[in-house]
Amino acid sequence: MSHLFLRANAVRWQEERTWDVGGATLLLVRARRAGTERRQLVGAGSVEQLAAAVGQPAADGVGRVDFGLLTRGTWDLVGGAARDRLALTAGPGWDWMWTRTPPPVQPGEERVGPVTGEGAADEVRACLDRAYPETSADPGDPDLRWWGYRDDSGTLRGVVGVNAPDGAPVHLSGLGTDVAWRRRGIGSAMMAAVTRWALAEHPLVHYGIWADNDAARRIYTRLGYAVGQEIENLRPVA
Repeated sequence: MSHLFLRANAVRWQEERTWDVGGATLLLVRARRAGTERRQLVGAGSVEQLAAAVGQPAADGVGRVDFGLLTRGTWDLVGGAARDRLALTAGPGWDWMWTRTPPPVQPGEERVGPVTGEGAADEVRACLDRAYPETSADPGDPDLRWWGYRDDSGTLRGVVGVNAPDGAPVHLSGLGTDVAWRRRGIGSAMMAAVTRWALAEHPLVHYGIWADNDAARRIYTRLGYAVGQEIENLRPVA
């Protein structure tokens, strides 16, 4: 599997089938999200080759597909018959970012650390309610550890979820800062501290941002992250 995006995320799903067209690779996988298993199409490569690959599972009668992640712009090139059979539609775009380079030290990192102990999930959830209530990252997910930034009173003002399987790439999610504490470098401090910790024992760290979030992209680029793939979500037709 030549595409870094697919290799980095392979630990997060169970592969069922693979289709290769030219330099593009399309996978049918099973993945768990928010406690629910779903079938996904995940692809990487040029939009023209990947669009051709997307026609194959539709023709092969793979059955229900709940979600998709493709190189952005692919779905526009998929034929109408394949679209109808898969019954998916393109949703918001996002950028997959990754790094293998420890970031420079950021102000406030000394306030960042794992959130542990009795009541940790409730503490994280309370912070997310103020910082990022729409996130799908779940404080009760056993695959996630949570790190946070604490103020002088010990209150969490920012959190980030960390999925760190032994020896595998680390995936970050659910990063959010209390709305009353934004523009103080809390996000940068959390990303820098967690990334440096993760790279001590893992090959790379990756994270997704919405495509229109230019401010976040500038922050993460400054910390050494690069956009590895521009992605479009596919969702079931309503």
